[in-house]
Amino acid sequence: MIPKIIRLALVMLAVLVMALELPKIYKKTFEQRERREQLVFSEILNDFVTLKYEYDTVQLRQVQVGYDRVGNVYRAEALMDIFPMRNCRQLMYENRFPDTLRGQHVTLQMIQEAARFPLFLGTGPGRKTLLWMFESHTDLVKMELPRDMFRLTENGIEFIETTTNRVKGVNREKSDRFTSAMTKEGVLFPVKNIYGMPSTSKSKDDGYFLIDSKDKFYHLKMVDGEPVCHNIPLPAGMKVDGMNCLVDTMNYGYVYDQDLNIYLLRIKDYSFFQLPIYDYKEYGSLLTMSEDLFFYTYQLYGIDRAKIYVMDKEHNLLASETLVYPLYENSKEGQRENYLFPFKARFTRSAPKELKVEAYDVHRFIYLNIALVVCLLLVKLYYRRSFWNVFNYLDLAVVLVCGIYGFLAVLIFPNRK
Repeated sequence: MIPKIIRLALVMLAVLVMALELPKIYKKTFEQRERREQLVFSEILNDFVTLKYEYDTVQLRQVQVGYDRVGNVYRAEALMDIFPMRNCRQLMYENRFPDTLRGQHVTLQMIQEAARFPLFLGTGPGRKTLLWMFESHTDLVKMELPRDMFRLTENGIEFIETTTNRVKGVNREKSDRFTSAMTKEGVLFPVKNIYGMPSTSKSKDDGYFLIDSKDKFYHLKMVDGEPVCHNIPLPAGMKVDGMNCLVDTMNYGYVYDQDLNIYLLRIKDYSFFQLPIYDYKEYGSLLTMSEDLFFYTYQLYGIDRAKIYVMDKEHNLLASETLVYPLYENSKEGQRENYLFPFKARFTRSAPKELKVEAYDVHRFIYLNIALVVCLLLVKLYYRRSFWNVFNYLDLAVVLVCGIYGFLAVLIFPNRK
């Protein structure tokens, strides 16, 4: 009896391993990978252009081709002409770069200085680890690390000496000063979240932004060694859900409310400017921002689509467009996978690892499962297996439920009676 139970356990282990690996092997084997289209805003056309890769029968290779929304096609030199800032070096080399763009005199240096590579934004948990409190009022070109770090506690803020790892002496006095300044401004501990840029790779420091236990919003920084704390008044009905801090002369950063509306927090007066992006909640957490001489480009990423917003330097919306990507699950190969496998298993990426089992549509895979049960029954009849043995019926049940996984497993570990 014990050997039979061990065999059944091995069968179920084999089912699990195949559920983890066979769908991956199938997808890697049959998935048709194509280069994704790109949607790019042209500063010449003042509209979006779709960039695709097509096979050129003359050059015998894939080349990039652009299509505007009217239907015009742009190849090679024409494509560079409608994107002069993206191709500024090549156009200058060919002496084809225009002297002015959008009514403004433009040089290569101006383009390079204005360009900002995609900045990854989005809501997320704040920082609750040990952080540096930098000096915000400084004439130094490079930020210097202070001698202590701070952490937020249930009752205040504590500065810890990094050399001794103890809260005492000047750090205790400093902790009390900062806690007192925060309490006087109205901060109620414990603080829920804190946002900032605890790094020396920045040209200036704007301190940290806090959400206290009553969902009020505060700005904390250190000026000439002294704490400076300000309560930031929120628009009626708004609660801060997250923030991405910037090193900027106009804005402290991007603030997200409970409905995932996006705001710029102005440095001048702590006012909130809402960006004309109203469907961030539909796309998830990932958001990128890139900048050039004339535009800000924001891109939202969904499972099967991306939405691009283009705004001018005052953040007025110029254009927006949605680009839909072909999903593997919607392809013919992905649909066939639904008929082949009854379910698939995977381990989550985040720690601690968890086993997730995702079932497919039973109305699709049940036909193959029944066919495999009949095949296994014929195999057992051919080898004259005894149907007084309950484990032969368990094999059939495993195949009916687990489909191709169970069929292969009971053939690898056969019941010989």
